Amino acid sequence: MDYTAISADNFAATEGLNDWACSGHHIVAKYGLESFVEAAQFVLEIARAATHADHHPDISLSYPATVQVVLTTHAIGGLSHLDIELARVIARLAVDASANPVADH
Repeated sequence: MDYTAISADNFAATEGLNDWACSGHHIVAKYGLESFVEAAQFVLEIARAATHADHHPDISLSYPATVQVVLTTHAIGGLSHLDIELARVIARLAVDASANPVADH
């Protein structure tokens, strides 16, 4: 697969990903939801989108209702266009799920 590498500066200049922060060679978003069940459903929607994109993030679900998503492209050891594309999809899913960004990532 052809990967287009994205630098931290390129990521910072990308519009529409305000929920995401660059941390080293990956990007991170953290969301709070109304209930643990809603958070689990959000994780399932992310998993479906990731499977469709054939690009899989690390996802953490924690009590009371917090979901953290970490994206990186392991094949190149950093960020690629795949991370940006999936981050956009996840940001839309977050809006649909009424997930609120949590700023402590």
